[in-house]
Amino acid sequence: MQGAMNNLVVSLPMPIFLVVEDVGWWQGTDGSANNEPYRNGFTRRHCPDDYRALARLAKRLKMRIALGMVLGEWDRDNILKDVAGATWLGDSWNNRINQGPWLDEAAEFLCEHQDWLEIACHGLCHEFWRNGRMERSEFHDLSGRMRPRDIVKEHLDAFAKILARNNLPGFPRLFLPPALHHSFGNGRDSIQAILQEYGIRYVVTVFSRARRYSEPLHEKITWECGVGLLERGLAPVSWHEAAARPVWDFQNPILPLHWSNLLHHDPGKNFVIVDGWAEMLESKASTMAYMLAADFASCWSQAAAYHLVELITVDRKIIIDLSILEMVPGYNGSIFLKIQCPPDFTWQCRGGQIISLRSDPSGIETVHLCPLRGQQRIEIWR
Repeated sequence: MQGAMNNLVVSLPMPIFLVVEDVGWWQGTDGSANNEPYRNGFTRRHCPDDYRALARLAKRLKMRIALGMVLGEWDRDNILKDVAGATWLGDSWNNRINQGPWLDEAAEFLCEHQDWLEIACHGLCHEFWRNGRMERSEFHDLSGRMRPRDIVKEHLDAFAKILARNNLPGFPRLFLPPALHHSFGNGRDSIQAILQEYGIRYVVTVFSRARRYSEPLHEKITWECGVGLLERGLAPVSWHEAAARPVWDFQNPILPLHWSNLLHHDPGKNFVIVDGWAEMLESKASTMAYMLAADFASCWSQAAAYHLVELITVDRKIIIDLSILEMVPGYNGSIFLKIQCPPDFTWQCRGGQIISLRSDPSGIETVHLCPLRGQQRIEIWR
């Protein structure tokens, strides 16, 4: 969203945030032909170096990226044998093949790098097994009907237990529906009502793929039961494409990738792949139209502003009416603008304060604003 004023160009930039799904498998092989999970279609076993690649990417972008984790293969105590529909083996489940020192190494790395890598809930084994046969997906069926409430809670409880058993950080605040099967719009009967009980505050999905009991409040952002839902858009590359070439249409705030996309068959070459994606995103974020979000909460708040707020330039002032954002759960009270202007501009502000001001060599200033208590309108001018 852009406007012009006295030879200045003003933009309310769209945030860019990276979500990586299907993290957590130790076996990469697609087992769907044998009634096993699809996993992520990778042709080798995963290793701790695959997590190091994610941290490198996050640090390069200065972004706490979200990892949509499946934790079934982190089950140290075979608790999933007692969780209905969690695995293809039922009460014969045994995860011995995935139990080894790599669990401790990866868990320690994730804990040490939790400022850069945020665990999101993507499920136990991604799918659901009824009478021993696989169905898509874990929390909703193919038509978007939620699994019974007690099943959903049992799977979330098991996710929490496996997190704790591996000494991983507390329960996630972000939920990524497996296979994009989801539902919303039915209030207290929704999965959002359940997720909220577990401390989840955000959901990222594709609205057109979800069962919608009522329409979203906005085409690309909505909320219910205190949980915000943000349109993800379709992934730019296939879920099982390894070492994927960086490409994206930049139509939505979320760049949805899968773990395989960022990895090389030779773990020693993972960095080459993630560096390519970082270069693409850094280049786009240097323009007026986009910005890299520091974490998901920042992305959510800027996306809410981007989708809902009207930016007005009049009488040598930039006017932002933030009143609509009061109803948005999780909005953090801040907003970022980008302004193309000559150097050494001094800005004044009414109704809010300038938290930070960052200039780059191209003459673009990124202005971080926050309204004063009780104020719903911010004005800034030279």
